[in-house]
Amino acid sequence: MAEGEVELVGLAEAQRDIERWAAQLGPAVTAAGQTLADTVASKTRDRVPVLTGTLAASVTVTDEGGGDEAGVGVSIGDDVAYAGWIEFGGSRGRPLVPEGRYLYPTARESEADFTKLAENVADDTARRFPWSTPTT
Repeated sequence: MAEGEVELVGLAEAQRDIERWAAQLGPAVTAAGQTLADTVASKTRDRVPVLTGTLAASVTVTDEGGGDEAGVGVSIGDDVAYAGWIEFGGSRGRPLVPEGRYLYPTARESEADFTKLAENVADDTARRFPWSTPTT
């Protein structure tokens, strides 16, 4: 090696390790996010107006995506005809609230909790990951 040149050792191993670690990270965040999604769903159920309980019962935790895009979410109003009107309004004397009245604001309150959860999972999985040791 000539003077002033730098040899990079272990780049291929590092790239493979990062890809393997990233493949583990998404499912780990999803698994940890299940509890947070359960909390958001519960708080949303408590906040929606209740006449029969149908709308509150429609608030569920859902699987989102699949494969590498797996995730967890919360939905409201599946098969409840009036859910959109209650959540967003826009007619018959109920003002339009584009971001919604119940689900989105409740989820938004948990944004910092999700960020912290994802950071903790990333740190934990990185700490436990069997990183390669490059050889010269």
